[in-house]
Amino acid sequence: MKLSTELPNWQDQSVLQSVPATSGIFCIGFSEGQPYLGKSANLRRRLLRILRPPIGSSYRLTLYKIARSVQYQITGSRFESDWLLYQIARHYRPEDYRNYLKLKPPTFIKVLLNNRYPRTCLTKRLTRSKGLFYGPFSSRSAAEQFQNEFLDLFLVRRCTENLDPSPDHPGCVYGELELCLRPCQTACSDADYLQEVRRVQQFLQSDGDTLLKQAQTARDRDSAAMEFESAARHHDLLNKTRAALRSRGELSREIRNLNGSILQCSSIDSCIEITFLYKGSLQPSICLPCNDKLLTRIRELQKETSWAEAKPAEKMDHLALLQRWHSSSFRQGEYVPFKDLDHPPHRKIANAARRIVGNKSSQPGLL
Repeated sequence: MKLSTELPNWQDQSVLQSVPATSGIFCIGFSEGQPYLGKSANLRRRLLRILRPPIGSSYRLTLYKIARSVQYQITGSRFESDWLLYQIARHYRPEDYRNYLKLKPPTFIKVLLNNRYPRTCLTKRLTRSKGLFYGPFSSRSAAEQFQNEFLDLFLVRRCTENLDPSPDHPGCVYGELELCLRPCQTACSDADYLQEVRRVQQFLQSDGDTLLKQAQTARDRDSAAMEFESAARHHDLLNKTRAALRSRGELSREIRNLNGSILQCSSIDSCIEITFLYKGSLQPSICLPCNDKLLTRIRELQKETSWAEAKPAEKMDHLALLQRWHSSSFRQGEYVPFKDLDHPPHRKIANAARRIVGNKSSQPGLL
């Protein structure tokens, strides 16, 4: 895998002076061993510093004597640099690219559907096993907060033991507070418990819409029938549901419904870099001119793009890159989510692209 530009006579300092003083990534190869990969906000300055000829007995780092090849590629944003550097690192350093890039997997909430009495847990691994994954979250504490708040809306268990139901089981505080159906004490049938688990699944898969609609419908019905106490309980449930949904991150969705578009400045003037997200998997970036035909081209992309879902391990990497960019204090560009490919917000994506290109001159270029 090669970058877009190779410097054949890089030993000549005038050749390095011709490298653009802009953001990008580089690859310096050696006669033996793995290449040196990196990114910089100023490629010219970085390459001149690490490839300068040694002067006297100076101990400053230089790769001048051991480097054999130099490649680089200009990028228009931090996210594009990270995404391209990830692909290059996977190619040259397949064994340790995560450590090399300091790529930490985000946290997810998993519904353990293989268990006789399903429950939720926090995990940093995506697998093909039967289960429902919801995330990503910016931190474990953020995932714990959302998990605790949305579980208050249902009656599924929170204990982690493998249950052997018995009327003599001591139970727990959640059962005493009537926040659990108490399957451990055989207080409910297996069918009743699985029905409650299905409600949890529907809540996460619909991003809370099922419970919001049920609570609102029941509140309005009871209010019309002058059952004000019941209406107040449903109104309280509605408020708790909205509060729980506010505590999750902007990116957090059921992984199979995690679709969106990452919009970034392109290295080409008056162009936008679009990276689509499909079921938690990043797709190859596309550069589009930001002109009068932008909306039409975005609509055409939906039909032209070969949507591909990555394997679980690779998907974890994609979501780690996305979460790192989205949670950063120096984030540039915009993220536009959508539920499915049937109804993507084409106009919203086009408007966001025009905003980014219009503000490009005022954005800092530091990586």
